Amino acid sequence: MDNARTAWELPTVRAFFAFLVLVLAVTGASVCHEARAEARGDAADARADAKAHAEALYERARSDDERFAFASALAAYDQARALDPSSRNAPRAEARAAFLRSHSEGEFVPLVALERVRRDPALATDAHAIDALVRAAESFPPGQVRVEAWVLAAEGYGRRFNRPDEAMALYRRILDEPSAPRIVTQKASRDLVAILIARNDFAAAREVLARAGDRADPKLAREVGRLARRQALGRVATAALVAMAALALRAFVSAARRGRTKQVLRALARIAPVGIGYAAYVGVLGGLLASGFEAGTARPFLILGLVLVPLLAIARIWGASTPGSSSLARLSRAVLCGVAVTGAAFLVVRAVDVAYLEGMGL
Repeated sequence: MDNARTAWELPTVRAFFAFLVLVLAVTGASVCHEARAEARGDAADARADAKAHAEALYERARSDDERFAFASALAAYDQARALDPSSRNAPRAEARAAFLRSHSEGEFVPLVALERVRRDPALATDAHAIDALVRAAESFPPGQVRVEAWVLAAEGYGRRFNRPDEAMALYRRILDEPSAPRIVTQKASRDLVAILIARNDFAAAREVLARAGDRADPKLAREVGRLARRQALGRVATAALVAMAALALRAFVSAARRGRTKQVLRALARIAPVGIGYAAYVGVLGGLLASGFEAGTARPFLILGLVLVPLLAIARIWGASTPGSSSLARLSRAVLCGVAVTGAAFLVVRAVDVAYLEGMGL
């Protein structure tokens, strides 16, 4: 019996048990793999269901939005974004939800009134519809919707309906509204100042900018200052031209009464070739120089050359009509004629191509 071997020691038994262990291991691994695959499939199905649900919610939100059902649209936008934050619609849903949330005053009743007009081109360009919106806005609670209603109405009054006074009143209300965004107040200040500048009311434009403070467009103050200087210079130029012509006419009439008409005309004839040549020189040479630049134009110089001819004639008539005048009188006449010619150049450039003045800070 000592030499007898147990069953475990038999090779066939050991081989059988080894095979059995191998089968069990392979079976277990297969079962685990299938379980993991099934779990992954369930997770993928869940994600697909979530994406589909989020897509459906987003489309429902858009539909509600179009029907002015803003409360339900806001809820659907939020749910769609929460279900699938990585979807292509998530940024749009987030942006639209943020807009609705910031315009939710009065439980969306004011926003419905505004959007019914703003989304309809026929109503947005109808004066009666805009008037009705302005009246309705009087009962809106403070907030973005009331400001945007004023903006829509002010633009209509100022640009389409030719009612600038009503537009200015609304622009002033926008500037005084604490809840108005800075970008809105900057545009309101630009539009309001543009109306005032068109009326040459620079004092009122400065008052608007002072009232708006840092909520106005910072470039407007410089623009208003430049235009005010341009207006003042235009008045000075016009006054100088009128004064020169009036004084020259007075001197010529006085000379005619003294019987010096022929002498004055002969003096004018003697200077005519020089005056015409000088005017042509200024017009042609200045035009050629200006045309040499990419954005330059010869028109201001050519027109100035034509304007110089009568100005030189007036100056010569004035001088020939007052012979023997004192040195102070001659100096005063020369200064006024110089100012008048400079003023004429300014008026020509302002009328033909204001870019030259802007380049000089005017």
